[in-house]
Amino acid sequence: MEEQARLDRIESKIDKMSEAIIALARAEEKIIGLDETTHIILKRLVAYEERLRIVEEQSAKSKTIVTLFWVIASAIIASVVGMKWL
Repeated sequence: MEEQARLDRIESKIDKMSEAIIALARAEEKIIGLDETTHIILKRLVAYEERLRIVEEQSAKSKTIVTLFWVIASAIIASVVGMKWL
């Protein structure tokens, strides 16, 4: 009888260890999935940073062109007004 109780306890412990190992395997799968998702998100972030850099460069060029246009337009208007006054 004592031996049967001992074997039952051992079997119970083995079952608990088996459940723990299964839980660890599931956790590992989740971690692997999260790692893959993190890599995908980081790649997208790098792509968005590159796109933002390009847009910022184009914006700076556009601002320069607009400023140059207004300087030239102002100069032309000033010269036309100056000729009318003379």
